[in-house]
Amino acid sequence: MSGALAAHAAPADGAPAGPPGASWTLSAAMARAVEAGRDVSSARRALEGARADLVTAGVTPAMQLSLNTLAINPRQMGHGGPWSRPFDTILRLEQTLERGDKRAWRTKVAEAGVAAASLDVQATARLQSAAAAEAYWRLKLAQAQTDIARDNARLAAQGRDIALERLARGDLSRLETTRLSVEADRAANEQAQSELQLQQARQRLRQVLALERDERAAALSADDPWPDDQRAIPLDHAMIQAAVARRPEVRAAQERMAQAEAAVSLAEAQRKADVTVGVQFEHDPPVGQRLWGIGVSVPLGVADRQAGPLAKALVQLEDARAEHERTLAVAQAELENLLAAWETARTRLTRIERQLLPQAREALKASEYARTQGALGLQDLLDARRTLHAVELEHVAAQADHAMVRSTLALLVDAPGLPGADLSAAHVVTP
Repeated sequence: MSGALAAHAAPADGAPAGPPGASWTLSAAMARAVEAGRDVSSARRALEGARADLVTAGVTPAMQLSLNTLAINPRQMGHGGPWSRPFDTILRLEQTLERGDKRAWRTKVAEAGVAAASLDVQATARLQSAAAAEAYWRLKLAQAQTDIARDNARLAAQGRDIALERLARGDLSRLETTRLSVEADRAANEQAQSELQLQQARQRLRQVLALERDERAAALSADDPWPDDQRAIPLDHAMIQAAVARRPEVRAAQERMAQAEAAVSLAEAQRKADVTVGVQFEHDPPVGQRLWGIGVSVPLGVADRQAGPLAKALVQLEDARAEHERTLAVAQAELENLLAAWETARTRLTRIERQLLPQAREALKASEYARTQGALGLQDLLDARRTLHAVELEHVAAQADHAMVRSTLALLVDAPGLPGADLSAAHVVTP
């Protein structure tokens, strides 16, 4: 267990717990999502099932023991103990010997299944961590938007109250007072909407962390700072291909292709008939008390009976190859889209922080000064305030987009030099 999670963990009902109702860090949220996530748990169970299949694959046909008593004549039961009666009793031991390396091919099929299931756990854990990171940053965005809306509503309410006082003294027209009242009501509505979105964001993170039924987590908050990494990512085609090849879902698809190839070889091996050898001991008092025998049996027409299973195995191999190609294409497209999204997010955030936000603040400052000097109307001042408010909201939205893309890059793409690479190293699951 990671240090961040260990500091908050408190198992309940057999599932790990985080810090319900308290501040959450991003690392704690991702660790909780991996440890308690339902999808990860399902992938782990599938891995245990694959390991059970591997045990089964190594099992050879069981030896058969049979005991038969023949030639029983009710009219001539004889005398003495059962062993002295005139019955023909046969004790037979048989063993089927597999041909065509069937056990080896079964084992290869099962081993590839275990490898694929193990990689599925890694892929699912990364996806679950990415979902937790996205929900975490969306919660932080909702918190920031709510803070901005509350400040805006507070300032608008103060402006309305001052306007009402000035209207009572005759220092302000009713039109301007009405405008300020409308602005205050609009800001109050925006605050209510932002608080609803904050509640929804908390509920979403609770779902990802499997804390829906824990009432203590109703007020959880995301308190990590926004990441400030705004580097460009110089990845060439070869680096992209290498990063895609390392994706656990791509490697899992490769293992399933190898599994399908081994299944074809197993189906071909099934066309070779197995040989059953046996040895028997016969007790027949009228003839002789100790008679021994051996036998060999081979089923006929086995090869023809395997035409269907072999054809099905070949179809499944083609499906596995097609799935591998699809997974590879999806992973590459996802990486290219993520890189483009990262470039857009960092450029947008840089532009807002270096240009839009300072300009909007300067414009409001100048408008407020001009208003005090009587050189600017109320509507122009309100427009300047709305502009700054909109830019502030766009700023936190850009920070959230930047943080989400960064986390997704770090968790879903294993490539050196990517932003947030420190996150991915802590959440690679080794089943």
